[in-house]
Amino acid sequence: MSARSARLNVRLPEEDVRELEAIRERTGQSSVSDVARDAIACYLHEESATWNSEKVTAIVPAALAEDMEMFIANGDATDISQAVTLALTVWVEDRKRYHLEGKELLRRKIAEAAEERDTRKGMSRIASRMKVQ
Repeated sequence: MSARSARLNVRLPEEDVRELEAIRERTGQSSVSDVARDAIACYLHEESATWNSEKVTAIVPAALAEDMEMFIANGDATDISQAVTLALTVWVEDRKRYHLEGKELLRRKIAEAAEERDTRKGMSRIASRMKVQ
């Protein structure tokens, strides 16, 4: 924590204060204020990660969720959110590549067709000249 701080007075329902006290006891922190500071810091960290994002809700088959948990346990991602983000990133890049390759293939086919047409026109001109002479 920085050397400078500011006081913030907050009113909470008694039930929330009891829960904060229970967390303090479980974690061994010295005060409910420490628990509240940690909770606020955690919230701010999570919130800052979503400033440039959209929240999406998805239903994932159980087998896929188990695989994701395994990869998270192996260190491939830190949590489900990151695992899904990584998977979507790979999928989107794959789709972009597919569409770009498709456009390039279409451009090549158009160029080939135009070249073939020009070749046929050239042959027609040659044939018409041969008839005239």
